[in-house]
Amino acid sequence: MSVLSSLSRRRRRTVLGVGTAILVIGGFGIYSATTGDDGASPVDVEFILGGGTATTGKGDQLAVRGYFRGLAAAPDGTVYLFTEEKNGMTMWRREKSGATKRIPVSGMNRSTAQQAAVAPDGSVYFAADDLWKVSPDGKAVKVIDAFCKPNYPTRTTPVSDFCIGQVTGVTVADNGVVYIGDQVNRGRQSSYVHMIDGDTVKLVAGRPPKDGESTNRSNPSVRKGINPPSDTKARDVLVPEIWNSGWLASDKHGLYWRTGAGIVRISSDGVLSSFVGAKSPNDMRQPDGPFNSIGRALDASIARNATSSAPRGDLTVVSGRGEVYYSEAGKEYTPPFARAFRWAGSKTTSQKKLEKDLVGGKIVYRVAQGKVSPVIVGAQSIAASTDALYVAVQSNDGDKGNPENWSTAVLQVQLPEKK
Repeated sequence: MSVLSSLSRRRRRTVLGVGTAILVIGGFGIYSATTGDDGASPVDVEFILGGGTATTGKGDQLAVRGYFRGLAAAPDGTVYLFTEEKNGMTMWRREKSGATKRIPVSGMNRSTAQQAAVAPDGSVYFAADDLWKVSPDGKAVKVIDAFCKPNYPTRTTPVSDFCIGQVTGVTVADNGVVYIGDQVNRGRQSSYVHMIDGDTVKLVAGRPPKDGESTNRSNPSVRKGINPPSDTKARDVLVPEIWNSGWLASDKHGLYWRTGAGIVRISSDGVLSSFVGAKSPNDMRQPDGPFNSIGRALDASIARNATSSAPRGDLTVVSGRGEVYYSEAGKEYTPPFARAFRWAGSKTTSQKKLEKDLVGGKIVYRVAQGKVSPVIVGAQSIAASTDALYVAVQSNDGDKGNPENWSTAVLQVQLPEKK
């Protein structure tokens, strides 16, 4: 999907058009979908956490200071934002009503989640190389160790003995089962999906490369991991792109797994089907605004992330709408420099400042009814409830080494009416 080069040409600061309006509901500003001067409809967002100046309060009244560290959402719309402040990690829990609580996190030093997921008991699983579980009162416990000598990841192993090179993704299914995306990043590099079943870890998908086996897409086992035939077993595929795989999401249709240039869906019986398939990337159109289709998801190809230090992607499902959202790693974008993806409408003074000082973030895409469309740029992470999409953003207006000079906010993206 050659959309990034198109967005790069749009990276210039612009002034929002005057033909926008703001509607206030329940104390929050919901930006209307009026058309700007260039004819493109901007993306509509609502500040639901952060973006203000007060140290207490909610929504656009509240300022959330500190580095962004993680984002998760429960099916009921409770949002969990993790930040790093001067004195340590903090979890912000924002209920759908708007009630917000600041909870210090103990037992976990500075960690940034590749993904985070909420369990039915309100605990949050934090995939940050290791796998952590943060209880509702903020106590963190390490569930799975990483950066040790990995054991053979295809065996059923006690959780206490399981060791992997890195945990990159996590999702919690409706029945409470926890799935992790993980990888061996030394020696025979490969990515896997495991499930935590009580006190044991079981393999769901992926296999290690055989001695001398090619890791190029010309290898059928690698190719099946991106665009699988209908009878492909999840445990038979080889996923060697460890910096571009491992992020997970789940709904009633199955488990979604980022496997490099594509996304596959794993059924309950362990069979893969193609979802974002990288079949014909050259057939994809250039984006001209949020929620406008640019082609078939089966043709789309997700941009590669060349190194472990570059920003990574993300994956989530708005299950009530049957829509999958993913963010693309590699390049970073800031809304004021991408005219077609600007945030519309009037803003408070503090919201304008936050937007002005935004640091770069990822581009987010939606997959709905087999079509893919861009949604928003500048995202640090994405999460979803049953019926809403949330995006974390952050800004800096001073010494970057001081967390008090950083602001983090969570936006709810107004989704278009279902057809």
